[in-house]
Amino acid sequence: MFNSLMNKRAALTAKFADVKENDIQDVELRSKFRTLKAKQGGFTLLELLVVVAILAAIAGTASLALQDTDARASAAAHVTMMDELNKGIRTFRVLNRNALPTGFDSLVEVTDAGTDFAAGAAVAGTATSPSNELLAIEDIALINLPVEIAEIMNAGGITSLKYLNAAGDPPDAGTCADVDALIASRGNAVVAGNIFLSPAANGCGATWNNIDGDAGTAGFQLNDAPKVALWTGGYERVMGQAGAGFDATALATDGSAITAGVANAPVLMAVGLGPSSSLFNANDLGGMTSVPVYRHVSETQYNRFVALFNIGTVGAGGTGITAGEQVTLAAIVDGAGDTKEEELGEWDGTRNTI
Repeated sequence: MFNSLMNKRAALTAKFADVKENDIQDVELRSKFRTLKAKQGGFTLLELLVVVAILAAIAGTASLALQDTDARASAAAHVTMMDELNKGIRTFRVLNRNALPTGFDSLVEVTDAGTDFAAGAAVAGTATSPSNELLAIEDIALINLPVEIAEIMNAGGITSLKYLNAAGDPPDAGTCADVDALIASRGNAVVAGNIFLSPAANGCGATWNNIDGDAGTAGFQLNDAPKVALWTGGYERVMGQAGAGFDATALATDGSAITAGVANAPVLMAVGLGPSSSLFNANDLGGMTSVPVYRHVSETQYNRFVALFNIGTVGAGGTGITAGEQVTLAAIVDGAGDTKEEELGEWDGTRNTI
């Protein structure tokens, strides 16, 4: 039925096309013919302009609605990853009889990967003002880790940390002394997120083994007084409650000790959650199956999330660190130092995306 109607329509259209205007004698009929003939030829310019204007208005509305969609989607994914990492570390500890994962990225660079930290440790800056372009996070400072704190870390399961070794053998090509250039080069397999892996795994990492200061153990030793990264971005931001925050001004200029802190203020150690950590060993009890990536950084910056561990409090009189009974997880922040709530602000549009 439908095909028959379409055939009849086509036949009538063909006959109409054969009609010549001059053959029509009636003036009114000729005018109607002329109008129909013009419509059969297509849209008028005015009609086309109206259609284009409507499409432009729709496109503009869609652009506004989809503005920053990719960035906001990434922020939502980051919030989920931060939740999963928080749960993952706590679950790992429960399943492993109160032992935390180990092998975290220290976020610290050493100039000598032998058995002596005295050669220097920094994040390509001073102890109180790290400035390495590798890190997007700015709320950190460096301090010598007291032996008593290292012993508590060791007892709590954190038995090793990964350091970036500027004097190490470079993988493939380039030099670990210039990490930014090494990562940016297309002549090797080095990527920012794996930079704390060993040279054999296309990184520049060296492991500090905190095994009770045993001089016979390979790698950095407990009694080498290694530097660790401390969070200086405020207490309330990450722990959700009022409290005295620790900042870099409380440190000696070389990062050797806390000299003017607020007594009893929490001291939070910052470590990167990279692939070296036992947290991501799927063969271990409680191990996660993948290493999350933080994408709001450049290709040459460290693109992992950061865990903040409470390793003690500022001592009486505002000097030194007083060890607690155990090391505990305080919070997870992203690779730029943003908290979960700040990432949520990027997701719902109340805060600019990075």
